[in-house]
Amino acid sequence: MISQLQTAARSGIRLSLRGLRKWPYGGAMLFIAAMLYKLNWLDGQLNVGGMNPWKWTVNLGAMVLATFWTVWLGRRTRAVVLACLDIVFSAVMLADLVYFRYFKDFISVPVLLQAGQVGELEDSIWNLIHPGDWVLLADLPAAVAIAVFVCWRLRPSRLERLGQPRPRKSLKAVLLRLALGVALLVGGIYMIAVPVNIQKNGWARGLFVGNWWNVPIYNVTGLFGFHGYDAYRYAKEHWFGSGPSQADIQEAEEWFDKRAALQKQAETEPMFGAYKGKNVLIVQAEAFQTFVIGQSVNGKEITPNLNKLIGQSLYFPNFYHQTGQGRTSDADFLTNCSLHPMPTGSVFIRFADHTYNCLPSILNGQGYDTTVHHAYEGSFWNRNNMYRNMQYADFYTIKDYTNDEPLGWSLGDKSFFRQTIDQLKQRDKSPFYAFAITISGHHPYNLPSTATHFDAGPFEGTTFGDYLKASHYVDEAVGELVQRLKDEGLWDNTILMFYGDHDNSLYDAEPYEKLFGRKLSDQVKDALQRKVPFFIHFPNDAHAGVIEKPVGQIDTTPTVLQLLGIPASGYKLMGVSMLSEAEAPVVFRNGGFATKQVYFVPSDDGILEHGTCYLAETGEPTEMSACQAGAEAARLELKVSDLVVEHDLIPTLFDSANGASGDTSGGNAGGEKANEENPSAAKEAGSNAAPPAAP
Repeated sequence: MISQLQTAARSGIRLSLRGLRKWPYGGAMLFIAAMLYKLNWLDGQLNVGGMNPWKWTVNLGAMVLATFWTVWLGRRTRAVVLACLDIVFSAVMLADLVYFRYFKDFISVPVLLQAGQVGELEDSIWNLIHPGDWVLLADLPAAVAIAVFVCWRLRPSRLERLGQPRPRKSLKAVLLRLALGVALLVGGIYMIAVPVNIQKNGWARGLFVGNWWNVPIYNVTGLFGFHGYDAYRYAKEHWFGSGPSQADIQEAEEWFDKRAALQKQAETEPMFGAYKGKNVLIVQAEAFQTFVIGQSVNGKEITPNLNKLIGQSLYFPNFYHQTGQGRTSDADFLTNCSLHPMPTGSVFIRFADHTYNCLPSILNGQGYDTTVHHAYEGSFWNRNNMYRNMQYADFYTIKDYTNDEPLGWSLGDKSFFRQTIDQLKQRDKSPFYAFAITISGHHPYNLPSTATHFDAGPFEGTTFGDYLKASHYVDEAVGELVQRLKDEGLWDNTILMFYGDHDNSLYDAEPYEKLFGRKLSDQVKDALQRKVPFFIHFPNDAHAGVIEKPVGQIDTTPTVLQLLGIPASGYKLMGVSMLSEAEAPVVFRNGGFATKQVYFVPSDDGILEHGTCYLAETGEPTEMSACQAGAEAARLELKVSDLVVEHDLIPTLFDSANGASGDTSGGNAGGEKANEENPSAAKEAGSNAAPPAAP
């Protein structure tokens, strides 16, 4: 009996395989089954909501649309095409997975425009690929082998040798295949359109209008549906878009008017103009997070120099990074231009030619010498073009540094700081504004032990341990920077600001709990990844202390302007001075926000009511009603920022406010106001209006 069943099973398998071989869409059926399995596995890795019937349906529809046309191809061509589709789709899934592990987002068209930078990220990419990811590539050898076999078996010379005539398709067969392809096309569209529209008219209402976060869109459209929508979105924005409506512009005007009223409070406070004419040096530290401050491993401080310096400075323990896909470039944009990054890609790459009210262009009008320093290629993140538009007087790249401390990605931070101070001394201009971007703390943090001088203890041999070591090295570099400023006579005449640009991309909670010796709540884990240190050191250690209010990178430029006595309300800036009594929520790119009272974490489906509202003081969940208004305000803020950046609205907003057009070229809209306040400075800055990129 058993042998008869086995024989029947083998016969059934042979019949099934023969049927698949003869059926025009048999290979595509196998391809679709493999893709659906991979998409389900991938969704589990992403862990942003899980598979549901809607997502299964749109994934199936996407695969049908990707393959329906192969029914019209010959068997040999079809086998090759399906193998190629398998390779391409599998590569896309792997790329999205690796990208998501670092950015918590999906690859978009603007990100692809940054693909030239991939070679620079090689070490980080390999570090983010896990052994189990082979699942996404497991079927490729079989797909290629089948394609080769079919092409060999059905080659014309072999068929002629076997006396088999080349098959000729009858009109009936051609019409049947045509009808089958059309039916599959219609079916694929139906399987995507119906679930997406049901969700758009239900819980996802408004999701495709705000575009504040890509993850909820993925949860509606599936992975390949997302990429299709993203391509449509990009084409609409750049090729077919009609621009913002008058209602959108009016909404932006009203938002900035309200924010200007809030910013004006700083102009009446004691710190306004208290440090007029002082040098300003801002250090943007790569992937440097707050949690290492004050922490020790095996009794040794991770950041002894920063711990001491913070005690002599004004420190903001609740300072958050607000970056998106642009990471380091987003932090730069937030800090210097006081606008939000875009939901996809980097402003530096997508909109480097648009007009912004950035700190260097504002300070040029106040007689400042403005420079930016980064020991890396000037083309990375399109900095050459963006910094020219921001009107820096000079951009010092790796070509301007002697690589006497090769470390990590480039020059070690110790040498970078030393040579940056040499460059400022050589310029011999005062006052100056210098923006220094470090790089030694970059993922995957694999600095040699000869440079780090730190025992990671129980974390030794892990990426988390490497991060602690890299943080210790950066701390040593900051200690040498402070000493260098003192030795060169700059310390007592310079405001030093230090902050981290973004998180470290290490999201596993276990090592953090091991470091802190306790379990971490969901709210603490979310905030931990968003908090980066920020402090201001004033000459003579003045104003040392702690300000607890939540603030973010977007607030940096208004803070500098308050200290130097320049009204922030005269520009289109979204931040509010950290030193002012005025307060504004810290808005994150995903629609979350933080205030003194509450901390809001949006849900992966994008529905406001599904988000989690926490009490800021205790970290305990509370009623969503406590966060509802703040969440809606956060979405509006992101919408207005996106309109301004994408559609280059700052000149329009100034024209509307002033009732007449003015010269807003070179990224300095509103510059006339600053120049009228300081005509001699404006004359001096005129020669630097459009500086060439560093050679």
